[in-house]
Order: sequence, then C-alpha cells, then structure tokens
Amino acid sequence: MNRFLISYIVLLSFLVFFESCKQKSADTKLVYELDSTYQFPYSILEADEKYNLKDELREISGLSYYNDHSLLCVNDEKGIIYKFSLKKKEITKKYVFDKSGDYEGIEVVGDQVFVLRSDGNIFAVDHMKDEDILSVKTKTQLNAGNNTEGLGYDFQSNSLLVACKGNPGINNNFKGKRAIYKYSLKTNKLSDSPAFLIDQEQIRRILDFDGYTSFSVTLVESINPSQGDFTFQPSAVAMHPITNNLYVLGSVGKLLLVLNPEGDVLAIVKLKRKMFRQPEGICFSPDGTMYISNEGKGRAANIYRFSYHK
Repeated sequence: MNRFLISYIVLLSFLVFFESCKQKSADTKLVYELDSTYQFPYSILEADEKYNLKDELREISGLSYYNDHSLLCVNDEKGIIYKFSLKKKEITKKYVFDKSGDYEGIEVVGDQVFVLRSDGNIFAVDHMKDEDILSVKTKTQLNAGNNTEGLGYDFQSNSLLVACKGNPGINNNFKGKRAIYKYSLKTNKLSDSPAFLIDQEQIRRILDFDGYTSFSVTLVESINPSQGDFTFQPSAVAMHPITNNLYVLGSVGKLLLVLNPEGDVLAIVKLKRKMFRQPEGICFSPDGTMYISNEGKGRAANIYRFSYHK
C-alpha cells in the first residue's frame, strides 16, 4: 500500500470519527458512574478559576502540586521546571535540570521532584531551593514505543505511577489495553508488569460507541498497530489524596477515568472539547482541589481549578 493511500485512509477515518462525534453532540450526558455507591465529586463544566499561561508554557505537558501557593509544571520541549504562582498567576521561578527533550510528567514527593520523559527515562531532581540543583536520570525498561506521558505518586506503596500512551507492554502485548506501571522509590525499580490495565473495549461499551466511531477506531488501529486505537490514550495520572482513587486523564479520547485502588473503573467523564482543547496534566492539593492543564493548540494554554465536593 503506497504512502498516499495510507494517508488518505487515515484522513478518511478521522473524518468519519469526527462526524460521529458531531452527531452525538446533542448527548448532554458527561459523567458515567458505574458504581451505585460512587458519585463523581467535581463539577467538570464549572471551574472555580482559570489561569491563562504565557508562551513559555504553551506546550505545558504536566503539573504537580507544590504548596498552597504554587504548582510545578513542565513543557514537552525544554528541560526546565517552572514554578507557577496561584496568587500572582505567573511563573515565578525556573529550574534547568537537563537538556531539551520531550518531558511529559512531573511529580513532587517530599523534597524531591521527579520528571518523566516520553522515552521512559525518569529524572530525580534535588536541591530545588538551591541555585545549583542536582538531577539524576534513571533509565527504565519502558521506551519511546511505550510513549510514557503520565506521572503520579502512589503514597500507599511509595511508588511513582507511569502511564503509557502508546504500547502497553514490556514483555507482553496486552492488546486492547492501556497500561500504568509502578516505579518503586524504595528499590528504584519499575514493575515487570502493569499495576493497572485499562480495557479499551470496556470504555467503548460504556460510552456506547456508534458504528461510525467503532469503524474508524478499528481502521486506524489496523493501519498503525504500534499506536493502537484512539478510544483512550493516557496523558496524565494522579492519585486522589482523600479517596486514594486513581484519576487518569486522556487528551486522545477527551476522557477522565476514575479507578478505585484495585483498578476497577468507577466513572468515565467526557471532557468538552471547547473547554479542554488538549488536557495534558492533572494534580490535586491535599484538600482534594483538582487542577487540570491544557496545552495551547494555537491559543494560550491554561490551568483549571475545581473544588472537591465530598
């Protein structure tokens, strides 16, 4: 099959997909709760505040809670950690920790900051309060084919959570799944198998994909198997500080999934494309306040703040 024909088929499949989305635009249901005892605790269309970001963070790809007044952010181009003040609504400090690269996630754990690159490398950054910070890179078994995009922290197991946007497996295929691995901060080792697996077919079944959408998903996957289907591709992950539930954000698919600590899906939340142009980061403050960041996509990037409703 020649390159032109492949490009044409890919374009056609996306057109079919977006047409199906357009047909379903009248569907006002956004939150699908799968457990009768669970209620999604955020008003996803009613952000308490919106922070517009300047050009330096137009490509914001991850964020983490730092303290009551600040978040830490990275973009997917430069080896720089940005400190964003929630009070001043601007970048107040920058920390250069490595050369330019595709950095996708950031997480604060005690006095250390960890940054995830899309090729599976994890950077441990120390001495953030000093002028000369220390950065140590660790190579994991994951690679660019896994396309690691989400980084969170599991305080119960003292492990980093690493979400794969691409290939879910290291030694196994896990076809039709999306994977989240654990990186132990005690042993400095990545788990051999995923700690959490997200079933794409389950998502399609819950959201009741129509024929147009199912066809386009299957077509694109057959053309580009390494990428897998685009039902849901994780771009960020965070553990809720109060409930211990796992929040997995996906820019591809425009969904937010809530999993319980055992990995069962509690809720699927549709994200409105007009509001969430490219959601790439999620984090929580200790009181449960949720922050979601969006890349600019030709406009100013932003961060939304949502209050926690118990």
